Amino acid sequence: MSLRLRKALFSITLLILLIVIALVWSHLINVMMPADSRPGVIPQHSEKVSPAEFDLLTEELIAEFPKISGRFDHVERFREDGIVAYEGPTTCLRCHETIMLDDGAGETRDVNLMDNLTSSAHYRFFTTDHENVWGFNGELADNFAMGKLNRPCPKPGSFAMTAWAEIVVTATGDTLSEGCGQCHIGGQYQAPLGEMMPLYKTLTRETDAIDCLICHAAAYDMNRKQVVVDDNGRARWGQDRSFKAALSVITPSAEACLRCHQHNFGGDIYVDPAGPGYFQSLQNLGQERPRIQHPGSKRGTPYSPTWDVHAAAGMSCLECHQTRGHLIAKGTHTTTLMANDLPEVEVSCLDCHDDPPHDPNSEFGTGLNDHLERLACQTCHIPSLHPDNVTRRDFGTTVFEEHPGIHIYNDVLKQADPGEGIAYVWWNGDGTFLGNPIGDNPNGAGLYTFYDAKHRWPEFEDFDYEGWFEDVMRPIARAGRPSKIYPMKRFNGRQHIDLTNIGPFGGMFVPYNLPEYYRDGKPGQAARTEMHKSMMGMMYGWMFKFYMLDRFMSYMSIDTWNTSGLDDLRAGRNMEPRWLPTDAMLEISHAIRLEGALGCDDCHGPDGVMNWQVLGYTEEETAELSQVR
Repeated sequence: MSLRLRKALFSITLLILLIVIALVWSHLINVMMPADSRPGVIPQHSEKVSPAEFDLLTEELIAEFPKISGRFDHVERFREDGIVAYEGPTTCLRCHETIMLDDGAGETRDVNLMDNLTSSAHYRFFTTDHENVWGFNGELADNFAMGKLNRPCPKPGSFAMTAWAEIVVTATGDTLSEGCGQCHIGGQYQAPLGEMMPLYKTLTRETDAIDCLICHAAAYDMNRKQVVVDDNGRARWGQDRSFKAALSVITPSAEACLRCHQHNFGGDIYVDPAGPGYFQSLQNLGQERPRIQHPGSKRGTPYSPTWDVHAAAGMSCLECHQTRGHLIAKGTHTTTLMANDLPEVEVSCLDCHDDPPHDPNSEFGTGLNDHLERLACQTCHIPSLHPDNVTRRDFGTTVFEEHPGIHIYNDVLKQADPGEGIAYVWWNGDGTFLGNPIGDNPNGAGLYTFYDAKHRWPEFEDFDYEGWFEDVMRPIARAGRPSKIYPMKRFNGRQHIDLTNIGPFGGMFVPYNLPEYYRDGKPGQAARTEMHKSMMGMMYGWMFKFYMLDRFMSYMSIDTWNTSGLDDLRAGRNMEPRWLPTDAMLEISHAIRLEGALGCDDCHGPDGVMNWQVLGYTEEETAELSQVR
């Protein structure tokens, strides 16, 4: 055989091998996952209707939604195409295999709908572009998979990688639903873990399980959003795949977005009587296994008619948050929400409001417009938070709730007032790896305390936080966009920490087994139990260390991901509950009010809400700023 022929055969063989690997690559990735964390074929029930039932459902929709019934164009589409059952995404893809969208460069192009959807933060639970998130080591945390999928957080007390679909059995035998998957469109037995790996192609069994209607159906029944257990013994979140819901498909409304996002804004307790439709998930908890309602709002900013002028005006979320298909702009500013489909797309008050927004011919218009050089709109127009807003949450101790009969975390402090629950800080739109706003006084004053480690850990008692700020963070703050004073929701949490993976700014959280935590109220035992889950073993293995966690920990200013402590953690050693070294500051941009907005004396009076010295002003400047003009 000639040398040329051998080379040709080798090239062909190599090409075939690469094609075979490409075809099975996603399956290989899932084989590497623990068996209980792999996607499966999800059984779904399809409701086939007769012509008479079709007409009856249409009449019911018109009666239930008289104001928007004219938007139910899928009724006639289904009738013309003879569609009498909704079978999930396959039904949608009969007409919507591709979509036309603006590519951001002024061009319109045809793209595959499912590729667009499965690349979104709402499906993946993470994104890779983070142009304004900085590690405590001074490095930009960009080109790195990051979001709710892999970021531990002290607010829910769990990881999406493990606490996806959990059944909580109370001491009295009631069965409840809990887990991160309730606010995810995927519908699988586990989070979309494979998506974090390079060149992963979403499997058909994963796309078949996607819940299109939770976003697109006006008549979606949240009572069906509860944990179910299939014949294979695996738990997942149910969906409303009823034909009635499918007939009610429209462009996503604010009410639809808030089926998940109201949990973050207004919490799980408050329902605005002026707009109960904005609180569907709080009123329809599940038919057999109700979802657990969590007291203590994350941000304390409900989006509803009483609390937000935009909701009162009937605006939808998508009027501010631009979309490119299923990619949704969050804005160019962030502290704690790391996943962002379109990080280059601004979401600004001035997208709709005049610049400057105040009438210069009014009594105070010119002065208010002048303030915009140093103050964000939200600073005045978010005058308070909802009373259920939590600022200190202790997972390390529990309290018992008679109804629904579970132990929950202890919210030791709830503050809603400006200057208390709301802090005021200089912010240029960038954030640290743990959610601290980055910014500095434009005057160049050196008094601003950015990271003061109020809950300093004994291992870092002598760490020079002030010197670190001057050397690492102040240059980043100065090099960024001009800072303005923004309102921030103050928060701190106390949760079990892996003491073998800590640094001066925090450490790796140890998640809790939620069924055990809620039932027994013993956080330490619940943490030990959760560490026995197979995904925690993988997280403390070589692959996660190599592919993700060494880099993850470097942004925490920790040298390396220590995998040796798993056995100790499973035995309850080398972990204890601790407060974060300093408060996180969560950006707030909803609950915008015109009536009741902060006035001159709220900031400039002798008892004003601004701490001018913390904001970097001298004593003389503070005295002047505290005098009402």
